[in-house]
Amino acid sequence: MYDPAEQPLLLEARHVRTWFPIRRGMLSRVTGHVRAVDDVSFDIRRGETLALVGESGCGKTTIGRTLLGLETAREGNVLFEGANLLGLSVAAWRPFRRRLQMIFQDPLSSLNPRMTVLDILTEGPAHHGLLHGPREELAERLLGEVGMDTSSLHRYPHEFSGGQRQRICIARALSLNPEFIVCDEAVSALDVSVQSQIINLLLDLREKHHLSYLFISHDLGVVRLISHRVAVMYLGRIVETGNTRSVIETPRHPYTRALVSAVPVPGRDRARRIILHGEVPSPARPPPGCPFHPRCPEAMDVCRREVPTARTVDGITVQCHLY
Repeated sequence: MYDPAEQPLLLEARHVRTWFPIRRGMLSRVTGHVRAVDDVSFDIRRGETLALVGESGCGKTTIGRTLLGLETAREGNVLFEGANLLGLSVAAWRPFRRRLQMIFQDPLSSLNPRMTVLDILTEGPAHHGLLHGPREELAERLLGEVGMDTSSLHRYPHEFSGGQRQRICIARALSLNPEFIVCDEAVSALDVSVQSQIINLLLDLREKHHLSYLFISHDLGVVRLISHRVAVMYLGRIVETGNTRSVIETPRHPYTRALVSAVPVPGRDRARRIILHGEVPSPARPPPGCPFHPRCPEAMDVCRREVPTARTVDGITVQCHLY
């Protein structure tokens, strides 16, 4: 049985901050920052899936894009097998680019409508000098890996269903033989029946190619099926991290408890659902102290003054003054 703790580290994020400037006036002067990612740390081992969950706008996609160099971090380090990726030039990124890939939420918008499947699947390998032999052979092998018929090679993205387009996106990511893939809400736009097929495909590919995933999602039901560990994100910060089963069955952080209580479970009393009052604060004007305290049902005076430090409780790392 696979044990992530026994595997070597592949990727480490250390105190990453990704802020976006707010510009105003004719001179576009910077008047503030949107703190999309604010002091985030985690690690992912070979063959492991870490799920990143939270409400829309909490910074999940931004951290995924930052890991791949698609957004510029203000501070911190992202280590891939010990090499720091942050601040690399385009040329220095090149040897890493094929090893880290991304599967986007909307497959239709992420596929070039003017390219056939054959072109889509072989463009990357050709660019990186990985095309050795007829490109049709590579494209046919990739389609086979994701369960699609080779007759699809000369068709265009608009001719496929949403699930088929996502399979093409997965095949495109595989075309460069990556070791790490960011799956950004990769199944959220699909029907439930298709979701399960794509999840099973990702699981099979992870085992076959020993892939590591950062699986970004807002659906704890899906996360439970695919991830070894889960990190819960709120307002640009990770508030709880641990084994997926432990975090979902015995959540420590009040925000995680509210998320878990919202998941429909047959036989559960609806009265047990935790309702959070108020709106999520703006990441451009985060509250002092713990970012969750304005909505937390268990907030104390210290929560309004101090940002909690991370503490490990029964194998779960939690940022909360209750511990």
